Amino acid sequence: MSLTDILELNKTELFAKIRDGLPVVQKTQNLLDCKDDLLFAWDAKECCLLVRNWRSSLAGEVSVQFQTLIPSSTVGLDVDRVLASNECSLVALSGPRGVTILELPRRWGPDGYYKDGKARITCRTFSLDTQLFLNNPHLEVRQMRWHPHSVSDSTLLVLLNNNTIRVYNHSKLRHVWQVGPSLHRGEGTSSLCDFGEVAVDFDIAPAGKTRGDSETTGKNETTLDNSNKTLMAAKSLPKQERIEWPVVVLRENGNIYVLMTGVDSEMTRLQGPITITPQTRDNYGLESCALMIIPSLPPTIVMAESNGKLHHALLMEAEAAELSFNEVDDFVLIEPAEYVVHVLETVELELGLAAGGGGGGAAAASYNCPVYLKRDLINEMRYFAYHNAGLHAVTVSFISELQRYLDSESEDDRLELAASSRAEYILCTKFDSSESVNAVFGLALLQIPAGVVLLLGSGQVISLKLVIDAQLLVTPNESKQAGLDVSQQESGPSFVDTIKSLLQRSVNQPILAEKLASPSAQESYELLNQAIEVLREQYLKRHDLVRAAFARHINQIQLKREQQKLEIQDLEQERELISERAHKLAERFEEISYSQELLVRKCNGLMQKANAALPNNVVAEREFAQEVSRLNTVTQSMAAGLESCKKTLNKQRYHIAKSQEDLKKNAYELPEKQHSTITEILTQLTGEIDRQIIDWQSEAKFGRREMTLILLAALSTIYTGMFNYVKAKFPFVIEAAMVTLCFGSIVGRFCILA
Repeated sequence: MSLTDILELNKTELFAKIRDGLPVVQKTQNLLDCKDDLLFAWDAKECCLLVRNWRSSLAGEVSVQFQTLIPSSTVGLDVDRVLASNECSLVALSGPRGVTILELPRRWGPDGYYKDGKARITCRTFSLDTQLFLNNPHLEVRQMRWHPHSVSDSTLLVLLNNNTIRVYNHSKLRHVWQVGPSLHRGEGTSSLCDFGEVAVDFDIAPAGKTRGDSETTGKNETTLDNSNKTLMAAKSLPKQERIEWPVVVLRENGNIYVLMTGVDSEMTRLQGPITITPQTRDNYGLESCALMIIPSLPPTIVMAESNGKLHHALLMEAEAAELSFNEVDDFVLIEPAEYVVHVLETVELELGLAAGGGGGGAAAASYNCPVYLKRDLINEMRYFAYHNAGLHAVTVSFISELQRYLDSESEDDRLELAASSRAEYILCTKFDSSESVNAVFGLALLQIPAGVVLLLGSGQVISLKLVIDAQLLVTPNESKQAGLDVSQQESGPSFVDTIKSLLQRSVNQPILAEKLASPSAQESYELLNQAIEVLREQYLKRHDLVRAAFARHINQIQLKREQQKLEIQDLEQERELISERAHKLAERFEEISYSQELLVRKCNGLMQKANAALPNNVVAEREFAQEVSRLNTVTQSMAAGLESCKKTLNKQRYHIAKSQEDLKKNAYELPEKQHSTITEILTQLTGEIDRQIIDWQSEAKFGRREMTLILLAALSTIYTGMFNYVKAKFPFVIEAAMVTLCFGSIVGRFCILA
């Protein structure tokens, strides 16, 4: 696996096919785009769009290498920009001479490919304003962006070099917004271009509510008749809050304009040029080429110049609307500006490595090229700047301070935007003084895992992994720094912060991209000298400072360690003394407690005797005392008797339990055979008695009295015989229960008969 190609995209068929159709002219463009897990790439040779699921390929699934999306109609453009819509339902293909929209098919299947992984798919396409570009050969496309508030995900804004923004919904033109003076053919065109009045880029700021109609009326009293008609039409509308999206427009001379408009609104309000503070002599953008808005609060504006300067500013609402001078074109209505732009910092990029100079210098500053900006959707503090000389990653530090200030609930919290941004030179494609360049032909940002894919003019593909947020690398000590109190913060920065400040460098050594032609010996020698100088100044020298800082820190720690050992010894001695004193105090406390208890008892006895010996003591109290004494004596005697009773009861329970155990041991149970024999004999006797009773009743020879006497005699005889039989049969068994049961049964029947 190559260190500069983590995803191994150079070996894929997709980029091998794209290399054959790369344009010969080396200028920065963007033929790549990424949405979710799909990587789009434009094939200029066959004029088709290639799609690859980069996540499935990263996981090792190679069932489908890529899919080819073939436009239904021929695309006759030199495509230099590929832009997928917000919901990835459309892809805009832009060139200098037109824009084409390609509808993406549906996705289904286990891997989420288009039409279950079909290799070649024909997609519906439609071109925008083809006749307009044919009739106007000088008309060019400067920028295009999808509107973030489009419900159908199909609203596209296209900026042309005639200072107009054309709004399309699918293939239909909805609106034409004028953002500057009209450029007609003739002498006025070249003069306006010379003064930098042509809009070069735009971006859409977060939406806001419109201001009241009364303010608008007071601002436009000096406008022309056409503007008065527009204002009268606005007054006739019902008063309701409408959401407007500020479209921030950047002109080549650095002036910024704001176009207030809705998503589907014919009426627009152009404001500008916006006041930029603090003011400078040479303005902020004499060679402005790109603009980008980071949706922070307030929004952050990034303005790029072709000399490598990046201006970071805040777009804030003005306290009072400011009037501006009239434009060159009288047909453009300019309203007082409701916004101001406050520049916080300027970052200078290093456009290529200086050949023979250290870290940039005049040689690097002499090279100018357009700089393009791309925002990182995962980390709002970071964006990327790509150009002919490579790629930079810029981190805007004050955005986190703004977010912290907004989240803070403390009234004493103060906003300090002192943290400076940092720019890292990730990839360098120009490291000599020749005119040949290796421009960036495509930039795509991957999400989860975060990464970046670059397509260079030489055909080489660079794929790198990125850290989602630099704050994730902060140590736990730094994460707790915000919660420290004032006393801890006044102690000074920690050792880790000191080491980081010493290791922080202003210039880094970027990745050097391979070129088509091998460099000469002189160029290689100059590049080696430049790399050695950067390493010596920015790395080795700082490491020496860090080593000295470590030595000082180690000496301080050793000194503190010796001092702490001495203090520990002193504390041990004091602890022993305190322990001895504590033991003595405990013993003394026990003695005092015992003496106090004795004294309390003596005092109680004396108080009782004194109270009883008082001469004025009443008879009732004496009788009560005597009764209490008598009850005490009786209670003690009863307690003694109760105790003796308990002992006697326990002794009896013991004897009873013992006798029961003896009875259980001496008890004898008949065997099963003998028990069945006795039961059978008793059953026969019972049957015989029943039969005799029935016979006597039927014959009626005797009366009831005579029958009773006879039965008693019979029962006596039977009982005696049965007892003798059992005793003779079982001489060792005398079971009273069995005999009693038999006798009871016979007597019961006799009672029934009586």
